Amino acid sequence: MGGAMAAFCALDLAIKLRSDNVQLMTFGQPRVGNAVFASYFAKYVPNTIRLVHGHDIVPHLPPYFSFLSKLTYHHFPREVVWIDDSDDNTTEQICDASGEDPNCCRCLSILSLSIQDHFTYLGVDMESDDWSTCRIITAQSVERLRKDLASNIIMTKHGVEVSIVENSMQTDWSSSI
Repeated sequence: MGGAMAAFCALDLAIKLRSDNVQLMTFGQPRVGNAVFASYFAKYVPNTIRLVHGHDIVPHLPPYFSFLSKLTYHHFPREVVWIDDSDDNTTEQICDASGEDPNCCRCLSILSLSIQDHFTYLGVDMESDDWSTCRIITAQSVERLRKDLASNIIMTKHGVEVSIVENSMQTDWSSSI
């Protein structure tokens, strides 16, 4: 869901800031809208790059139905690089600006898709052993979050639990406001 959320955030930023300077790069992003949404997105966030690794199943979700092209989910432009590392040979293919280039990852059979290819991009293992070992948040982000939690009121229907993991030290904040 990270790639989809990043796309929505990029569009939100571009519209709210009235800026064509928003840049987006996603890895293994699913389709997030129909062809009309893809065109709208491309207009407001033209600096977009989507990377797709091999037989990653996630960029094929929801499925694309060419016979329902106006109703089906559609990638916005552009899948810039399709990284195919089958047969112990890695190739990177630059794709067209359609968002659904039939010569890139769309050329794969649904039966050949794999969740395993979603876990590795550019030789980097994207999964963690468990949630407590995830180290994606930077130290600056942690400090900013601490300040926000200490000085802001968080309003929600449900309790909020925030866990920050740093160098094997874990701190928990919980609130039900």
